[in-house]
Amino acid sequence: MVSNVYANELAGREVTQDVAQIASAPDLLAAVAADAPRATFKVVQRIVYHHGWHIVRLRVLDASGKLLADFGGPFVVAPVRGVLRSASGAQIGSFVMSVQDDAGIAKLENRFVGDAVGVYFHAHPVVEVGGVFFPRSMPRGTSLTVRGVRYAVQKLTYDAFPTGTLTMVLLVSPASSALAAQTCATVRADEIGRVAQRLTSLLGPIAQHYYGYTYWVHLYTGAAVYVRNPDGSQIASSDGTDPDGLPLAGPATVNGQSFLVVSFEPKPPVRVYLLVSAS
Repeated sequence: MVSNVYANELAGREVTQDVAQIASAPDLLAAVAADAPRATFKVVQRIVYHHGWHIVRLRVLDASGKLLADFGGPFVVAPVRGVLRSASGAQIGSFVMSVQDDAGIAKLENRFVGDAVGVYFHAHPVVEVGGVFFPRSMPRGTSLTVRGVRYAVQKLTYDAFPTGTLTMVLLVSPASSALAAQTCATVRADEIGRVAQRLTSLLGPIAQHYYGYTYWVHLYTGAAVYVRNPDGSQIASSDGTDPDGLPLAGPATVNGQSFLVVSFEPKPPVRVYLLVSAS
């Protein structure tokens, strides 16, 4: 789940649009071409504070790599790089930008999945979300006991801004005996279904935006998403396809590939189907 969130912060539609806005900003290009740090810093502030763009940090360099301006939060993830060019096409500078910081990505993971999340920089905590107090040094093992509860520890490492890494630590609640008896593929499919249902409550009434709903659920879960009427007629899908004969749950074969189906009714009688790879 969090890997899908991170991937979107690197190459999502918003990121693509923001990179294009920065690369074509006339006042930024003029300031960089003039090799004017103060003017560049002023423009960088304007871009970061722009109410229509979600940019949390922007760093601008001249053609030789000299820093002209750097403005934004201290602990930022998912740096994206771009080039600044003159009207003739010559490179006059470059930039590094990001649309997400450590607190933001931790809150998204906690909100969408429900796990407690801690973010560490140089092995020291900089963010914790989810009501659990993380240790002052990064956990080394695969489990952690907090207030008598033993959690499984999952660690994910991401690029920091402008260099280095940040480590996200997820505390996963203990599995029940029934869950432990299931196959990994089934557990994964059921967990994606649970996350999709959480997203359903967070995204608002889906009848108002069926296509947008399928897009966002697919983006954050990786599953193919279909919204259908009781008679099987399709209302929307995340990939434009309309596979036949999907069961309410269990295995299915689509175009020669094996999947597990999870479905639920966010608002009867409409049903949401998720197609999760069985591999």
